[in-house]
Amino acid sequence: ENLRRAYAYLDEEIGAPRIGSIGWCLGGRWSLRTAILLPDQLDAAVIYYGTVVTDEAQLSPLTMPVLGNFAEDDPIIPLETVDAFEAAMQSLGKDVDIKVYTGAKHAFSNPSGLAYDPVAAADAWERTTAFLRKNLVVN
Repeated sequence: ENLRRAYAYLDEEIGAPRIGSIGWCLGGRWSLRTAILLPDQLDAAVIYYGTVVTDEAQLSPLTMPVLGNFAEDDPIIPLETVDAFEAAMQSLGKDVDIKVYTGAKHAFSNPSGLAYDPVAAADAWERTTAFLRKNLVVN
């Protein structure tokens, strides 16, 4: 219910012409869950090393492009799961762009964390901002 209210606020109160979701770790999981919950409302979704869904039935309603930034050395989200998510999305013909950062660990974008990888974080951020500009900015 909170996600629906947040969307309604951005849509009705703010009048945002396009709306996306983004999250890191647990927030990355919620970014995808929000996209699944609001498949016809969101215009983009970004996942940073969040747990993903691999069931095609759950992913099939998605209509927005999805960007994912993941770590190669992540005990929380195994590469097999990331690969299965990407394969399911591609099988469904969804617009998905996944990048796995070689040598990076979970939370590689957190500058205050021990796993911070400034090179991977900078590249992921550049990918993210370009993706959001492409999918959310109205000219």
